[in-house]
Amino acid sequence: MLTLLLVAGCAGPAPLKPLAETLRPAVFAECGQPFLPRKYRLVHRIAAELPGGGTATAIGVLVADPRERSFRSVLMTLEGMVLFDVEAGAVPRVHRAVPPFDPPGFAQRMAEDISLAFFPPAGAEPVRWGEAKQGGRGCRYELAEGGFVDVLAQASGPREIRRYGAGQELLKRVKILFLERPGLAGELEIRGEGWPSYGLRLRLIEAEPVD
Repeated sequence: MLTLLLVAGCAGPAPLKPLAETLRPAVFAECGQPFLPRKYRLVHRIAAELPGGGTATAIGVLVADPRERSFRSVLMTLEGMVLFDVEAGAVPRVHRAVPPFDPPGFAQRMAEDISLAFFPPAGAEPVRWGEAKQGGRGCRYELAEGGFVDVLAQASGPREIRRYGAGQELLKRVKILFLERPGLAGELEIRGEGWPSYGLRLRLIEAEPVD
């Protein structure tokens, strides 16, 4: 079974202690580093821990544009058979879905995961920023639909992106184990903390900017 390094569960959002105003540009830049800077085609090897305890391995091809907040994602077997094909929209448009990637709500959860992991939070600048636990720094972004997103970077170690609901409950968590360069995570983990719970581990195979 896939073992995720993320610690499940959280009592609430991490406190952010104020820092000197002169540090604002540096902190804001750090908070933007996990996200794609432009349109990219990414290929990942994906290990999935599915709701109900099942596991699966797939190749994921993602073409994502952070400026338009649009994407198309295809999951394939290691042999190249398409298991799932979805395109972003107000309601995700599914072109193909075969078990175990066809349960109700799967496309919506995938769209939320892609948006959280690869696109910067929509809207203005962070509503709060400062020092997080263990010497790290972070930013908090309010979401128009309610709740907020925290982007946290430790002084040394992984980065985290956490999506909270309107009641401050943790909904999703992304852990970036390392960045190959700003905007391109070499390895990342995604966990849905609600019900049904699930986990994904993505290892970057290829990254290509798209004109």
